[in-house]
Amino acid sequence: MEANLEKGQMTTASTSKSPSQRQTTSRRRQNDSDVAGGVGITGGGVVILPQHVLNELYHNYSIKQRRSGLKWFVFAAVLFNFWTIGIPWDQAAPTRVVNCCMLVAYLALTALLYIGRRSDRPALRRLHQILLIIVPRALWLLSIVHFTVYIILQPSFSPRDLLGWAILLNFLVYVTLPLQLIFLGLSIGCITYFICLSLPVGYSHWDSLLSNQLAANAVLIATAALIGLLYYFMGEAKQKRAFLEAKKSLEVKMVIEEQSAEQERLLLSVLPKHVAIKMREDLGSSSSEAFKKIYMSRHENVSILYADIVGFTAISSTYSAQDLVKMLNELFARFDRLAEKYQQLRIKILGDCYYCISGAPDERPDHAVMCVHMGLSMVKAIKYVQQKANSPVDMRVGIHTGAVLAGILGQRQWQFDVYSKDVELANKMESSGKAGRVHISDKTLAFLNGEFEVEPAFGEKREELLRIAGLKTYFITKVVKAFSSPCAKKINESQDEISPSSPNGSMNDIVSEEDDNDATLDDEELLAQNSLSNGHQIVTTVTADEEEQVKLENFKQRLKDELVTRDGHENLTKDTNIFLRFKNPQLEQSYAVYREPYSSLPLLAALMVQCIDVLYSYLVLPRSTLHFINIAAPLVPIAMLVVISLAESFGGMLPKFFVDVSKRFNDITFVRELAAIIIALTIGFSNVIDMFFFVTFVRTEHIVSESEFNVTASLDSDIAVEMEAIVTAEHLLPASFVEQMREAVPPERVLYPSYLSNFGVLILIAIAVIAQLTHLTKILLLLSIAALHCYFNIFIMQDLYALEDDFEHQPIISTRYAASGLLLVAALALSTLARHMDHEDRVIFKWKTEVAEQKETANDMRQRNEALVYNVLPVHVAEHFMKNTKRSHDDLYSQSYAEVGVLFASMPNFSDFYSEETVNNQGLECLRFLNEVISDFDALLELPQFQDIIKIKTIGSTYMAASGINQQRTLRNDAPITERWSHLAILVEFALELKHALHGINEQSFNHFVLKMGINHGPITAGVIGARKPHYDIWGNTVNVASRMESTGKAGAIQVTEDTCNILQPFGYKFLQRGLVAVKGKGQLMTFYLQGKSQPSAEPVPPGVVDLNGLDSSALESTSELEASDIKMPLLKMNVQEQSVGIDQDQSLRNESEGQEGVGEFQSLLE
Repeated sequence: MEANLEKGQMTTASTSKSPSQRQTTSRRRQNDSDVAGGVGITGGGVVILPQHVLNELYHNYSIKQRRSGLKWFVFAAVLFNFWTIGIPWDQAAPTRVVNCCMLVAYLALTALLYIGRRSDRPALRRLHQILLIIVPRALWLLSIVHFTVYIILQPSFSPRDLLGWAILLNFLVYVTLPLQLIFLGLSIGCITYFICLSLPVGYSHWDSLLSNQLAANAVLIATAALIGLLYYFMGEAKQKRAFLEAKKSLEVKMVIEEQSAEQERLLLSVLPKHVAIKMREDLGSSSSEAFKKIYMSRHENVSILYADIVGFTAISSTYSAQDLVKMLNELFARFDRLAEKYQQLRIKILGDCYYCISGAPDERPDHAVMCVHMGLSMVKAIKYVQQKANSPVDMRVGIHTGAVLAGILGQRQWQFDVYSKDVELANKMESSGKAGRVHISDKTLAFLNGEFEVEPAFGEKREELLRIAGLKTYFITKVVKAFSSPCAKKINESQDEISPSSPNGSMNDIVSEEDDNDATLDDEELLAQNSLSNGHQIVTTVTADEEEQVKLENFKQRLKDELVTRDGHENLTKDTNIFLRFKNPQLEQSYAVYREPYSSLPLLAALMVQCIDVLYSYLVLPRSTLHFINIAAPLVPIAMLVVISLAESFGGMLPKFFVDVSKRFNDITFVRELAAIIIALTIGFSNVIDMFFFVTFVRTEHIVSESEFNVTASLDSDIAVEMEAIVTAEHLLPASFVEQMREAVPPERVLYPSYLSNFGVLILIAIAVIAQLTHLTKILLLLSIAALHCYFNIFIMQDLYALEDDFEHQPIISTRYAASGLLLVAALALSTLARHMDHEDRVIFKWKTEVAEQKETANDMRQRNEALVYNVLPVHVAEHFMKNTKRSHDDLYSQSYAEVGVLFASMPNFSDFYSEETVNNQGLECLRFLNEVISDFDALLELPQFQDIIKIKTIGSTYMAASGINQQRTLRNDAPITERWSHLAILVEFALELKHALHGINEQSFNHFVLKMGINHGPITAGVIGARKPHYDIWGNTVNVASRMESTGKAGAIQVTEDTCNILQPFGYKFLQRGLVAVKGKGQLMTFYLQGKSQPSAEPVPPGVVDLNGLDSSALESTSELEASDIKMPLLKMNVQEQSVGIDQDQSLRNESEGQEGVGEFQSLLE
């Protein structure tokens, strides 16, 4: 068992390990050489438990499952007890009393098993566990004592009298007792065999053929023990498979749970929980609504914080894009920790701008207070960048309170965002503020409850939109009521316990001082600092080995709960009817078709029994030609059917053709069952026919004449009439007839017909273990064959049994009745055992289906989470974060790409369309329309020709996409431009398709929206900022110039730079020179408008032409991820009121361009 279990878990482990993991496991084995199989959890999720732990778990599991068979051992013993009490009706009173006492002892021991079984008291539970160990051994011992006492108390005994029970007992010991095989095989099994073989012979009177009977008994009992061992090993194999499958299933579940937890964490770091749950539920469902699903909700009384790094443009020119990304990542990681501390929901990172909200999606009354504390801490946190860059950078923070529409737009690359005029006002609060100050509106001030002192900021004089909205603005000057986090309270409590009166000042002063110096420390860091300051260092770092040990203990406990504590034998009742058929028809049909590996092996028992018939009958039955023909003839068909059924299980040792025939044979349920029935009937009827041949042989050989048989029968009948007893007694035959029989019938010719009945018990055992038949079929066969044997015993062979009784000096009861009674006892006991075997198989089958369902459910959850996560981050980025669960929160992930195309497409007149009137449901219906537009744009990315296009993000009504961001994309060094930049041409085609899609929407909705687009090409840096809440984005001069091409372009046109124009012309695109355009940070750039496409001189090379290292195009589609660029642009433009002067559309677009130029200031310097 140990070797198999080790092999089972090691085989599973070897299939999942990478080379590096194997090296790690090898190193671990060197350090822990005493543990077989190693210890640990591999990268593939395979748990390698210490061998002794695995064996202990399996032992407990196996014993518990085998314990259900103990009641059938008791049932068989009680039936035998009834036989000892009732069948020998003329037995002495002391013998009957002893048998009755044995019956009471059986029932008393069985009752002990139920003591404390369902009790909640620990003492009774412990007693129950002790009794579970003691009672099975006590029951076996009682059965041996009963067997021995019964033999001793008999006045006349022969080796054949209890042979049927001895055969059955040696079989039941291996099949029903919940004991380990090593204990069974070396002690109980051998003792049972020795006692059942030697004791009847030792107490029998002398017989000339006693040695023959001893040999025959040894063969028959040994065969029953071998069949019991065969079934034991079959049962152990099934239980081991169930155990290892459950272990493997639990491993898979734990891996899936771990992955799902990481996916969930990753998902919830980007999306609020209620949105993520709703999206997961709707994933894959079809909607009949006219509009696409929009996940948007309105929230009142929400504080919105915008924060921008002032002076960052100046230092950005002195750093590479990679270093800037690293610096921003470290800074925003601190901001994310602050957001957790102050219960803020980070919305987006736009270049060097960070904005978050408080009060949504969960309402809280202190939303404005928390927002102000967040802003003040951010101003302090910027000291990190000042020290890092040695430059006087600072934070400018603006906060406004109002209503927001919070949710997600589009069908791909989701990002949670907020939309409303109040959001735009918060943006203006930041831009009109001052460096190092927190700028709040009077709306926010109304929710501060006097916890801060303020001074007028007059921001409305610096920003027109604030004045139009009628806002008054203020700067925070002093904190009146300090923020007290749960961590600070814990520090206060611990400090009070350690030092109630600190000479260095109050704890509040310390916390305040620490808060001033380390505003970005999270709760864990503060606790660590406090413990260090008190001289009690708390070790919070957990080594990898300790972490792995915790996982192993968790796995061990879960495996124990999964296997040892469950009781499927009781739980199966609700799933099956009285005939043990599953109530679910599909489940029943699956069970009928399903077969365990090596399920045909028990058929060997039938073949073995038929072969044993030759051996034992040679010793104790007449050696007639007819007898041996009857025995040998069935061997051929039985052997053929057994070999055909078994060939499938030994495929490596037999010809493939033969194995295929066997598999097809076993695949047909009806044929499989029919073959098993034929085998059972063959061995059963073979013995019955042998009984008939026995009588025929005696008559044809003239050992006893026909008249003598008739005289025996008539005398027997007359005596039965004269006696008012229940049955006949052959020992009352006249002495003259007995003497005549002794002279006419030599014992070496008639021998012992009762062996045919005892051999019938062995036949019933062989039928009971056949796995191809249901218990109902087996019960029918068992009872039919047993009844047929009893009929032959009582009515056909009565004269031969009379002779046997006479040779044995007339026992108390005729052997034919005693043998028939034991045969019925065996048939009834094996019938109930057959039901138990079928029940056990169904339990294992049901467990397997449940395991499969659980894995399917867990896998479905993982797939749903994956679908959501991969729609938030690119596949390779999401995998990086999910696989590296032990990474630091501040780890940087970035990649550089040399040849990338970037597209910006905006709807400049959507700001005029947006309205928060009641008729538009406070702006929700406007956003619903925008969701339709963005969703149609997203749908284009599903087309095969656009598989190399990745959506980066949407910012309000601006759609950003890129091409060439493909890790599997490889090119030759000498590849021509048309091959290297084929993805850029496809990006242009995508831009033209966006125009067509918007045109179709306009026709359906009677609107006149237009797209203003800009495209650029070149190198970019892609990476993740804020590892706690990962935000994928792309940076660089290429992105900045693409943004400028859009913002300085005109509605309905696609503007590109001269370099981009030169690359696209070989693809057949026509351009119109616009002239020099002033681009902030770049000076004057020559730009062109795309006019369309003429007959191309070079067609765009489809993505399939590029070597993708065998990656399927569908896999590339899944890499389109939700990201954020560096563009800090207004989310929604407010409509200017009537008091504003009229501005034509060109002027309006120019103003929008100027606003966006300011947003892109950071990216223009990332060269």
